[in-house]
Amino acid sequence: EQTPLYMMHVSAGTGVRAIREARAKGQPIYGETLHQYMLYTSEDYKRPNGQMYHTYPSLKSPADQAELWAGTLDGSINSVATDEICCTLRTKTVGNRIDDTTGGNAGVEPRVGVMYHEMVTQRGYSLERFVDLVSTNAARIMGMYPRKGAIAAGSDADIAILDPTIRKTVKVEDLHETDYSPWEGHPITAWPVVTILRGKVMVENGEFHGELTDGQYLKRSIPDEIRSSPAL
Repeated sequence: EQTPLYMMHVSAGTGVRAIREARAKGQPIYGETLHQYMLYTSEDYKRPNGQMYHTYPSLKSPADQAELWAGTLDGSINSVATDEICCTLRTKTVGNRIDDTTGGNAGVEPRVGVMYHEMVTQRGYSLERFVDLVSTNAARIMGMYPRKGAIAAGSDADIAILDPTIRKTVKVEDLHETDYSPWEGHPITAWPVVTILRGKVMVENGEFHGELTDGQYLKRSIPDEIRSSPAL
């Protein structure tokens, strides 16, 4: 009997190749990477406050990065997630080495806008592939689809509306996480302007309208096809 695996935080080309090889044998293995790994490398550690780009595992080489991008096209990488830790810049830059620096960074809020620019605008990915990588595939793998990850009758009406006419760069002043952003200055060619949770407008034009009681516990059931073969 095969054991399904969700390989989170894939950062190395060797990892992508191992997933690709296993999936070619019919094993139910799914790869997840982070937008940090796709767009930053170990060279970024040399920049001022270079610790703010760090997450665990560490950032790798341009060759590793190229393998991650290839994986999003051949099915080895199914999801582009984030590693979110909203500490301050002071806390994030305390360490001097890879193994004593706080993992994660403030990256969840600009994730969809950054990846739209990199995937759709820069690399010509279809909107469907972009949505699969940043949303739908994760819902499928985690047993939350079609309640989540879809716009359809019977789904939860969780919708993020992006405006593709917006042209700007990421600025920490526009975000709501902490006092720094590793994505400061990154070009943006679409940005979320409305976020809806189960039909309720939670954020509109940067203003939060939600309540602490809006969250719901979800029971999940992972489909047999996801568990038995590389279905995505």
